[in-house]
Amino acid sequence: MRKFFKKNKNGNTLLNQFPSKSGYAESYRTLRTNLQFTSMDTELKTVCVTSATEMEGKTNTVANLAYTMAQAGQRVLMVDCDLRKPGLTSRFGVENEPGLTDLISRDLGAMITKGRMCDIRLNDLIKLNRLQKRTGILSISDDINHVDISFKNGHLTDIFWKNRPEKQKLASTLINQNLLTTDQARTALGQQKKSVQKLGTILTTMGMISRTELKKHLSVHIIEAFKTAVAMLDGSFSFTSLPGSQIESTIEHNVNFDKLFHEFIDEEDQSPYLTKIIESRIVPTDTKKLFLMPSGRIPPNPSEMISSKKMMFVLANLALLFDFVIIDTPPVLPASDALIIAPNTDGILVVVKANDVNKKYIKDAISQLEAGTTKILGLILNRVDVNKERYYRYYRKYYSSYYGKTAAQEAGAD
Repeated sequence: MRKFFKKNKNGNTLLNQFPSKSGYAESYRTLRTNLQFTSMDTELKTVCVTSATEMEGKTNTVANLAYTMAQAGQRVLMVDCDLRKPGLTSRFGVENEPGLTDLISRDLGAMITKGRMCDIRLNDLIKLNRLQKRTGILSISDDINHVDISFKNGHLTDIFWKNRPEKQKLASTLINQNLLTTDQARTALGQQKKSVQKLGTILTTMGMISRTELKKHLSVHIIEAFKTAVAMLDGSFSFTSLPGSQIESTIEHNVNFDKLFHEFIDEEDQSPYLTKIIESRIVPTDTKKLFLMPSGRIPPNPSEMISSKKMMFVLANLALLFDFVIIDTPPVLPASDALIIAPNTDGILVVVKANDVNKKYIKDAISQLEAGTTKILGLILNRVDVNKERYYRYYRKYYSSYYGKTAAQEAGAD
């Protein structure tokens, strides 16, 4: 994370411009409390904010809610996902700073072909290959071992320990377990030298071992090879891109590569490279514990970028780095971005400008959100004229008696 911050542009709707006991500030504290009560069984980590149409105050709501959460002691991140009109980025004066779009297109799109394992861990490399849908072989080596990991369209397909000790090779293992005789092994190995077939294929074709036994032993070999690769923290790596037709896989095995990956290395602290580049696109604000990821350069294809796996990857990882992540998205009716992002969060808040927006627009926006898997946390009625609304006159009277005359005067000036 960069060690500097940009101060907020002056604006009379940001909470840091208002007394803490004002009615305006209290309304956001109430919103914070109500939001916490919307999900009693599960913790809200990532929340999306939108509106039906433009100019309803969603960006202001994001900034002030985030400010209020940070004031309560939480480490909060605002993400400007309005890649068409990035209001948060403008509000905090960081229009020229790289941000979300740079992270997705440039940082996560960079093709790394070689490096040291101490800088980029195996966890980083596997996740990057998945995001970039690469096909080829990742070779990892140190002073002792050499392991090749094959990928096809980003999916891990095979792991081969190239210099496996002789006693741990397939033929030796099968001989030691009395599943293969020495003569059979010698015959099969001789046949392998004359062909391009793998030893396992030759053993089953010649009827020397059953496919069930072969699958069991090959699975063990793959797991051993993966453990060896994970342990090479000080080695080097290189990636060779290949056509899909040249990517071979072990004949048969019972290994679930996703499960293997999650079991051994899918831990946050084992992705130093990815964590570092994500944090590099985050800037602190002048409020303690409040941070912002700017939009970055406005892309020509916002919807395509919003719906990418890289975007979902970034949002998932931000939830690991912060106590609370609040995302500003475009209005629902002009753009579909909020409909794409929201299902990948814990829920969405819809901001409605009082006495200004056609009710049909609001209903249409809600219907579109409900049509998906989005959890609507609630509607926020914004810019209510407290001098006209009876409820708010009552609220201000109650508020005055609770805080006293000074607070009442502050609320009246809101």
